[in-house]
Amino acid sequence: MQALILAAGEGTRLADHLGRPKCLREVGDVPLLHHQLAGLAAADVLDVLVVVGYKQAAVRDSVGSWARFVTNERFAETNSMYSFLLGERALDEDLVVMNSDIFCDPRLFQMLLAGGGDALLYDSSSGDEDEQMKVQVRNGTLVEMSKTMPPGRVSGENVGMLRLSRDTAESAAAAAAALIASGHERGWLAEAINFAAADHPITCIDVAGWPWVEIDFPEDLARARHEVFPRVAGELEPLATEYDGLVPVRRVS
Repeated sequence: MQALILAAGEGTRLADHLGRPKCLREVGDVPLLHHQLAGLAAADVLDVLVVVGYKQAAVRDSVGSWARFVTNERFAETNSMYSFLLGERALDEDLVVMNSDIFCDPRLFQMLLAGGGDALLYDSSSGDEDEQMKVQVRNGTLVEMSKTMPPGRVSGENVGMLRLSRDTAESAAAAAAALIASGHERGWLAEAINFAAADHPITCIDVAGWPWVEIDFPEDLARARHEVFPRVAGELEPLATEYDGLVPVRRVS
C-alpha cells in the first residue's frame, strides 16, 4: 500500500503573512502534513509520495526523508486532477489518495483501509455549502462527486481521503489524462474519479460524528485548532511517542 498526498497548491484563501503553503499551517503546533504522515504510518502506510509545487523547498525541508516527492511545476494553473496524474504515474501499488488540507482523527485512516477494496470517506451530516465537494451515494457505493450537485441528490460531503486499487487508480489516471488533454487542466480529481467509479464500485464509508475538518479558510483553521484538535489530542499522543521525529505533538493540559 502506498499513499499520495496532493500538496502543490498555494492556499490563497487561507491568508498567511509568512507565506507558508497550506499544508504547513499548524494545528497543535504541528504542520498539517506531519499529522497526515503520522496517521498513515500508524496505519502501516509508509511509502508516501507528496506532490509539491508552491514553496516546495519549505515542504521538502519540513518532511525530510519521511516521504518522496514529485513536483507540479504548473501548480498555479492546474488543480488536484493534474497533481494526481503526476503522482499516480510514479506509483505502482494500491494507494491512499488524500488532500493535504485535512485534519482528522487518525483512526479515520484505519477505517478507510479496514475493508479493503476501493473506498472513500464521506460525512452525511455535511454537504450543503457551495465550496464542499458533495457525494451522491446509492446502496453504499459512489454514484458521483461534484461541488455543483443539486441538493436533492446530495448524500454528504467527501472528506478527501480515498483508497484505490491499482486497477482503479490506473482507470482514474487514464480519465484524468483524457480530461486534461481536452482542456480540463483546472479540473478537480473528482471528475476523474467519477469516470473510474462507473466501472469500479467505490464503497462510501460514513464518518458523520467523527472529528475532521477540511481547511480552506481562516475560520476552518480556527475550527481545527479550537474544536477538532481538543477532541483528537488523546489519539495523537501515542503517535507522537512512536513517530517522535515526525510529529512532536504538544500535550493538552
